[in-house]
Order: sequence, then structure tokens, then C-alpha cells
Amino acid sequence: MITTSKLLAKIRNGGVARVCSTGSPVIYFPALAARFGYDAVWMDAEHRAWEAGHIREMILRHHHAGIDCIFRPSLCGKAALSRYLEDGAAGLMIPHVNTPEQARELVMHTKFPPLGDRGLDGSGLDAGFWIHKPDDYPARANRETALIVQIETPLAISHVEATAAVEGVDLLFLGPGDLSLRLGCKPSVQDPILHEAVAALATACRKQGKPWGMPVGSMEDARTIVEMGAQLVAMGSEFFGIYRELEACSLKLDELLGKGDPS
Repeated sequence: MITTSKLLAKIRNGGVARVCSTGSPVIYFPALAARFGYDAVWMDAEHRAWEAGHIREMILRHHHAGIDCIFRPSLCGKAALSRYLEDGAAGLMIPHVNTPEQARELVMHTKFPPLGDRGLDGSGLDAGFWIHKPDDYPARANRETALIVQIETPLAISHVEATAAVEGVDLLFLGPGDLSLRLGCKPSVQDPILHEAVAALATACRKQGKPWGMPVGSMEDARTIVEMGAQLVAMGSEFFGIYRELEACSLKLDELLGKGDPS
């Protein structure tokens, strides 16, 4: 069912939302994220392969844990986006949104009239399988499900103010990996080139009254973007959590047993 979005509530109250991410169907991940104070989990299906059943199960587990599920899809057609919302996603994060025209098309796909042109069903989890469907279901869906557009290219930065001005876009999310690759700099806001791009995004969002955020890999970057006005900080993932745990344990075993034969 559509509940009050924790992520949007935090932002609307002037706070900074905490987001972590997973690209794998780790069934206990939403519960752990909720336990440690996160407002939302970003489920990545742009770079990771998900089966349809796993997507639905993971979204449902977010509902059980009382935490928002922000789903980043690989398919962005109207029907596909509607189904993720009907399955209960609290928001959709759409990669590589370069122009306001692309942003308007996404609003048409994900928001009910009068904002957009999303088709009405009502038999999904988001409407309580019709049994618990509220009378104001379309308006509540528009208000409590987030459309997050990713700014990941120099072209997107050049159009960022116009994109931020699009009604129905709820949040802009800078992708430092893709953007830094195209700008030829480091994926850290401490790099002057990326810092300039983030500053342009922050200024545009401030002018248009839209919140913004980005993923960070260090507390230094987290502190910097919050000082610049970010209201969403993405930090922590299942991949790097496992990576760093195995790395740390391997080093401890090397101390005890010596390095093994690499072959």
C-alpha cells in the first residue's frame, strides 16, 4: 500500500535523507538498513540483473521492514515503470536523464493525471490489491512516490536548471562515476572539476526549489555535499560491504598463516 514516504518526509521536513544500496536480492538487507537508521534502499537493476520475482519479493520486504524502496530500472518504458510502482516501489531512480524533455516524458510515465499520464489499475500492492485502495489513491501516489532523475553527463549539467524546473520531478541525483568519466576527473567532489558540476546542480536545484543528492565514498565528500545543500546522501552498499569484509579477513589470515600460493 502507499504509505508516507520516509525519504520524502525527511526531505520535506528540511532534513537529509540517508540511502544505502543493493544490486542483489539479499533478503535481509531492507531490515538491516531500517535497523541502522536509513530512510531508503536504492535497488540497482541498471547494472545488475534481477529476475521479476526477486524484484517483487525485495520490494515487499521493504514494506515489511518499514523502509522506502527506490528502484533503479533497466527498462524505462511506460508499462515497465508503472508495474514497479504497482508492485510497491516508493520511488524510481532513472539513469542518464540528459534533457528536460526526457524528464517530462518520465513524469508522463510515472505520475497520474493531472501531472502525468500513468495508467490506472489499482490491483497492485501499492493500492492494497483494491481491498485497501484509498479514495485519493492517484493523488496520494503522485505525492508519496518519488521520481528521481539522474544527472550523469555534461549534457545533463548544461540542461540541469530546466530539468529541475519540470513539475513532477521530485529529486535530482548526480552520478559521480559516469559524470567524472566523461569530464576526465576523479569521482570525488574534492576534485575541482566535479565540484564545479555539483555546484551547478546545487545552484539550479536551489533556484527551482528541488532537492538533490548523490552517492559518496568518504565522509569528506559526505560533509562537503551536505554543506552545499544536498538532502540525500547515498553511502553504503552490499557489494562494498562484502568486498571490504573479505579483504579485512584475508589480511588477518595472511598475518596468521602467511600468504598462500596465488595460483
